[in-house]
Amino acid sequence: MKKGIANLFDRIQSLETWEYMWQVVRYLFVFIFTFSIITGFLVYFAVSLGMGFAPFANWGELNDFHIKFAISLGIGLLIFSALLTIMFLEIYQRVIYHPVKKLLGDLEKNAKQKELSGKNYAYFGSNARNIFSTQTLDESWTDKVRNVMQEATRDIYVDDLTGCLNRKYMSGVLPEMLNTHMMCSLTEKNLPKTNATVCIALYLIDIDFFKTINDDYGHLCGDEVLKKVGETLFSCVGANGLVIRSGGEEFLLVVSHHFPVDYAHYAESLRKRFAESVKVPADATHAERSVTCSIGFTPFPLFEGTQTPLSLQEHVDMADQAMYLSKGGGRNTWRGIEPIREPEGPKQLEMALSSIEYGVNMGYYQVIKPEEKTLFDGVCRPGNYFVRRNG
Repeated sequence: MKKGIANLFDRIQSLETWEYMWQVVRYLFVFIFTFSIITGFLVYFAVSLGMGFAPFANWGELNDFHIKFAISLGIGLLIFSALLTIMFLEIYQRVIYHPVKKLLGDLEKNAKQKELSGKNYAYFGSNARNIFSTQTLDESWTDKVRNVMQEATRDIYVDDLTGCLNRKYMSGVLPEMLNTHMMCSLTEKNLPKTNATVCIALYLIDIDFFKTINDDYGHLCGDEVLKKVGETLFSCVGANGLVIRSGGEEFLLVVSHHFPVDYAHYAESLRKRFAESVKVPADATHAERSVTCSIGFTPFPLFEGTQTPLSLQEHVDMADQAMYLSKGGGRNTWRGIEPIREPEGPKQLEMALSSIEYGVNMGYYQVIKPEEKTLFDGVCRPGNYFVRRNG
């Protein structure tokens, strides 16, 4: 009973649940009437003492004048509360309710007039909920205003060509989002990992020989390849992460896995899906060709217990170094950073981040790569034009 009353009181006093006018009336009347009762009791007590009445006498012991005074005071307080509620309600409607409702309607109208691509809507309009979601559920009209404002400004974070998120999102929104996730995970830091534990990883993907595509087929064809890359990567990630176009032909995937996770297996599935799905379309003078990618990945955070948390950009730089190892390993493959132990002190950490060779030699992490058979099957598969042509 007490819990139910407490919940009711919380709902009454919560300003952000005022979506309907009856909720406003209920809140104002309860507040004003409570205040009026307290004031009326003080007035009754003072008048009773001033006229020589016993304020707490039994009802049967009161004379007619005392009874009429108590009843009149009670009715007067009720009428006063109702009139004051109406007055505050009118002020609320004029100053807050109607202006905000009109603003919300205008924003929704403008948002509906915009043509939204399927890929854009997948990020900002999806009902899928995950750690990368920026929308709040529509619990009140204030939440609706906030969500519509986010939708109205979302285009600044979307790459026009591919529909993926852009560098502005990576530098402005994503670091704060990941930091929030890490702060919320501090209580679980020393606890054993379970199937509910979220493990984040960064996968940096670079299209192999993209310049060759532009040179042989033209930039319009190159743009079509980039669009297809965006569609393919988003279909791989789905609601479990984000796809960001971090450069010309570079894409960053921020993916949330659940423990236990095999990052290498996921990287291989990305490489395979990419090679199967992305093609250079045929034209009048060229046949269709396969497109491959090189992948570098690292878990986030790389060192979980370090006193100086690494920034998102430092993690991206590590994935970038791993990706260049993939380039040197023949392309159409992947390399990953697997932590072993934390560096001793800030200086060692800085050196380990600046040079993969140094970090491996010092035993801070190791570079993992595909098994030889997997690597051979990927590089030497039939139809891999770019590998056969460039050696």
